[in-house]
Amino acid sequence: MRFLRLYGPTPHNENMYDEHINRSAKRLDVRPISFHHPVQTKLLALLQADANRARCVVLTGTAGDGKSRLCGRAWSALGGDGAVWATDQLYYETAATIAGRARTVGVIRDLTKLPGFGPVGPYADRRELLCAVSAAMLDPDPDRIFIVAANDGQLMEAWRRLGDAQHAPRVRALLENLLVRDRDPASDGVAFFNLSQIPCVDILDLSLSALLEHEGWQAAYDEATEAGFFGPECPIRRNFETLRQPLFQARLRALFVLLDHSGLHTPVRRVLLFLANVILGHPAVKDRLMQPSDIASLQAAGALHRSDIYDNVFGENLTPARRESLEIIEFLSRFGIGHETTNRIDNILIFGSDDEVLRQHFITLVEQGTPPRRLAELRTARTSYLESPETELDGGHPFLSSLVAQRRAMFFRIPKDQAEELRLWDLSVFSRAGEYLDEVVRPLSQDGRVGRRILGRLVNGLNRVFTGMLVSTDRELLLATNLSYSGSGLSQLLEERISVAPKRHERVELVQVDTVPTLVVHLDADVRCPLTLNLIRYEFLMRVASGALPGSFSRECHEDILAFKSTILAALERVRPPDAYGDLVFKLLTLNAAGDPADEVIEVADA
Repeated sequence: MRFLRLYGPTPHNENMYDEHINRSAKRLDVRPISFHHPVQTKLLALLQADANRARCVVLTGTAGDGKSRLCGRAWSALGGDGAVWATDQLYYETAATIAGRARTVGVIRDLTKLPGFGPVGPYADRRELLCAVSAAMLDPDPDRIFIVAANDGQLMEAWRRLGDAQHAPRVRALLENLLVRDRDPASDGVAFFNLSQIPCVDILDLSLSALLEHEGWQAAYDEATEAGFFGPECPIRRNFETLRQPLFQARLRALFVLLDHSGLHTPVRRVLLFLANVILGHPAVKDRLMQPSDIASLQAAGALHRSDIYDNVFGENLTPARRESLEIIEFLSRFGIGHETTNRIDNILIFGSDDEVLRQHFITLVEQGTPPRRLAELRTARTSYLESPETELDGGHPFLSSLVAQRRAMFFRIPKDQAEELRLWDLSVFSRAGEYLDEVVRPLSQDGRVGRRILGRLVNGLNRVFTGMLVSTDRELLLATNLSYSGSGLSQLLEERISVAPKRHERVELVQVDTVPTLVVHLDADVRCPLTLNLIRYEFLMRVASGALPGSFSRECHEDILAFKSTILAALERVRPPDAYGDLVFKLLTLNAAGDPADEVIEVADA
């Protein structure tokens, strides 16, 4: 438990860096929490004697993505001395047979920390080392290859500082192309792994498995005491067993899938920090993280129940300042779980214990799984609220503030077969998130198609933003402008109608591009305009299609969709250039009472 605590959001956070993990594990006599990294197999295959060619390797990404750990695995696979690696140097060299012959392999453990002056291994300085790396990247059969670990921003900065040194400009261009996934003629000489592109949910799955299957948990059960550590009332045990539940993991996993589809990346280091906080979080202990010695004092104070895994997921055990400083907690807080609700949910929480119709929901969603002490406090607060809802306390009645935590718990407890009935995702800011996962992300990831109903509603949302009118059509995309040809406000000058269903070369479809749902408008056989459909844009368009004003949910999304309209209009001009001769013709867009569009043709002679 002390070792796991070191992963958490403590001031020291010793296990935040790979170089400290092995020392901590050895000191505490615990096996480190580790798993087979998604790129590890490909990386080690490049270092084999039967590899098809010798390549330099670049491991990049954000801090905490596992670059140093992969370097360590590569060093071991090359036959490097573990004691040498444990010295925490920044540059290592060893000999190995790769692609049929002996070569020297240099490992730059952290490019960022390389000193600007002074020798680095056999090289006079950092500049000479990076020039050697550049030459090896462009050599089809190098005698020396290098494994370079660097944060993505620092990687490019290092080669910019080389200026016009030999090979540096060419390698700088090569690395830039690899970062943006562009093909480069010299890319065969470099194995480039951007760890930030690994989905957050994959890291969560691997981290959960490694943590929950660790043999230390069985030891905790073996050493449990009835009224102490890891006993039936121990919050660490309760949180651990809740984390093992398939339903809890499914909801947590759904949130991480949505992070991936919102363009938010969480590295390995932060996921492990998050999981440590989920299990050990408590607002009344040192550093807000429990350890075995805390259990007895918490029990004596009657505070065991204050460790709530559903609150810990969103960092509620931490101070507001600490919570805001942790990126992964801040990302999850954006969902607003518990701050949104429905009348049905609040009726269950407030009246469920006494209402015959709601009683069963109250038992399964509130009573079961809630510690007796916490349940008694909630009943007392509820009774007080019903008897006297008015209070002179700042922030309103205490029971109202407890509702947020109860809704969070319900989000993780509502069974899958009741999710639609109880409108699970209405407990979140993104009420269409469940629909986005089930009807967009899942079918596209399985090479399927998105249903016509979903595509039609998206088109309807686009039409309402494009025209600024309550259009009801979803069978064609209406491209309209106004007299100033700006994208904002009411647009009644119809430029073109694009068929949603395939018609000649026109169509609108939802496809997957690099694992991300993308709405594509085809104007011609070779002309198409894509719009990345992340979670926020999906929620925005669905709300607009349901009658919400475009500026009421996200001004940024509104501007994004208007920019998309401008892109389509610009492409349309290239595909269908205007007639240089003849009368000037306008099509004035109008709507009938049902919202169906019609256009009135206005001709201006001798324009």
